[in-house]
Amino acid sequence: MRCSSCEPLLDAYLEASLSRRQGGAVIEHLQACGACADLLRELRVTDALLATTRPPGVASDFTASVVTAARFAPPHSGRRIPLWIPLLAYLVMAWTLTAVWLRSNALTNVVANIALSEQRSLAALGAAVRALAPATPLAAAAVTLVLLLDVVLLCGIFYGYRRVRSLVMLYLARGTRP
Repeated sequence: MRCSSCEPLLDAYLEASLSRRQGGAVIEHLQACGACADLLRELRVTDALLATTRPPGVASDFTASVVTAARFAPPHSGRRIPLWIPLLAYLVMAWTLTAVWLRSNALTNVVANIALSEQRSLAALGAAVRALAPATPLAAAAVTLVLLLDVVLLCGIFYGYRRVRSLVMLYLARGTRP
């Protein structure tokens, strides 16, 4: 028998769960191989150490003490982001994008009118002003749309907070779906 065949059988040999033929082959190999005999001695020491261990003791009032400690512990205050931070970020982004969009459309019209006009005079300036004039209703509509969207989102946040929070509390209290 080779060492590679004997080593996996050593645990079963210690537990006396090998067949007579396998047990005899392991004994024969152990008498001839010092390395496997040393490994068997280490396994016996390990088994003896494991047999002397005892499970950790738990006090009889362990559960009650944990529940009491949890009841009187200060509530965990998770780091919450204040509501005004995402709202402010949204407003800044919405107004910035609106301004960029309006500016790019108005500037495109102005540049096109100045480039197409053959003379650079008061007439070209008048054309530029007339080019900006049609963008005024569009700018007013965009600003109104952003403000309306702001109001709708704010109402949605407050409604969702009140409605969803109460449903979640009911769900947690009952342990079932709302």
